[in-house]
Amino acid sequence: MKVEEKVRNIQSIIEYQNVSIKLYFITREIKDGVKARDKIIDKYRFKCWNVDISKDLYSFFLRIAKNKLNSIVKSEDYDLEPYAVISDDLSDKLYTYALNNALSFSDVVNKQLVYDDIIESITSLTQIKKKLWAYTLKFVIPEKHVLIFRKLSQGKIVTDQPQTTGGKISSFFDSRTSKLEAVIKESINFDDKLDCLYFNEEFLIFRKIGFEQIVGLEDDFIESANQVIDIIKDTNLVEGIENIEKELKESRSLLKTLSYIGKKGNHQNLNNTKIASMKKVLKQFEGKELETTTNGKLIIKSKRDVRDFIKLLNDYYKQGVIFKKYYGTNSGQLLKNPN
Repeated sequence: MKVEEKVRNIQSIIEYQNVSIKLYFITREIKDGVKARDKIIDKYRFKCWNVDISKDLYSFFLRIAKNKLNSIVKSEDYDLEPYAVISDDLSDKLYTYALNNALSFSDVVNKQLVYDDIIESITSLTQIKKKLWAYTLKFVIPEKHVLIFRKLSQGKIVTDQPQTTGGKISSFFDSRTSKLEAVIKESINFDDKLDCLYFNEEFLIFRKIGFEQIVGLEDDFIESANQVIDIIKDTNLVEGIENIEKELKESRSLLKTLSYIGKKGNHQNLNNTKIASMKKVLKQFEGKELETTTNGKLIIKSKRDVRDFIKLLNDYYKQGVIFKKYYGTNSGQLLKNPN
């Protein structure tokens, strides 16, 4: 299905004359019996909370949803492709993703927001502030609905409770009285950005980073990247692998690249011959030496060594089939050999 056709199906729901809009906050917390440092994917519990909205907010959410979809239809240049961890993230691409039921977040779209009459309502923003994760808008017409998501954070909420040891208070300047007045109301800030939507058992992704955070793919990346490192350790062919682990904690791009390597399986075939090929390729394309021991082990000392090794392990250097030119890119979808 083309982008325009898919989006117009969604527009027909959002622009329906009597469409209803429901707002839900989504919280995330560690499951009972699980520790934050545990290296498991399915360790969080997501919960939806119902909240009534005013006419002004109804109009605001309807407008930003319409604007987003209209901008896609009007462009006529968008490509639609399946989500990939690493891809050519151009501005004219939309990604689709069929939610894995093994992820904790699947409970949100497949159960909680389907049977939303059992969702609890909040009585105060304080109730959800420390666990706030995202919000979703549910656009409902007879027998159909669309879910639109946006990542949120605790910093978006302001309450009248003290936020520091010494207390904290919000205020505004009343121009009628020329006085600075205390604000005792609870508030939350919404912007006009949207991260993704869910319709017909599939996500349509506007912002990959927001989407990955919302559904919990970040945790999947961490688990996959750690598995790659463990397998490389077992080969006993790399000295200084702790430097990769250190860099992994500081670099999201490295995390995603290692996760992508895990899906392709390049790390499974690491041997002395492959390391020799790595040395040759790096010298050929960048004029740099990949340091090794006398018996062929790879030596990783610096951040640059980590980057070079991961690039090589991910087959960063590629050759085009038609013009035989060489390219440098971390992305690339595996294809069947036509020969």
